[in-house]
Amino acid sequence: MGSGSSSMFRMDDGISPRDLKIDMLRDGLRGIRGRFQDCVAKGKKKEVCYAVAANELVSMFGSLLPYVAHDPELRYFLLRGSDGQLLVYDADRDVYKIVDFVEAVQRLLA
Repeated sequence: MGSGSSSMFRMDDGISPRDLKIDMLRDGLRGIRGRFQDCVAKGKKKEVCYAVAANELVSMFGSLLPYVAHDPELRYFLLRGSDGQLLVYDADRDVYKIVDFVEAVQRLLA
């Protein structure tokens, strides 16, 4: 789901809201996932590969990083946007969806 190169996702670090291009988010996160996988495939310890990936996430998101969650393998991401929106992303399938926070919680607890 989610196409259209001009789609934006708004995130706010408490200082200033930022509109981020969804295509750029997808490309960046997919790249981080790929580099993590390549690092592991070369026989390096997952902890080392994760540290490298974590630095890339810091570079990509900066002060927005506290609003970005991911699994240990850096495949699945959840970004908390402003206005109660969540962007969920699967870096292997390159699929994302934007959902309302309240709706997501209600579905998970149903």
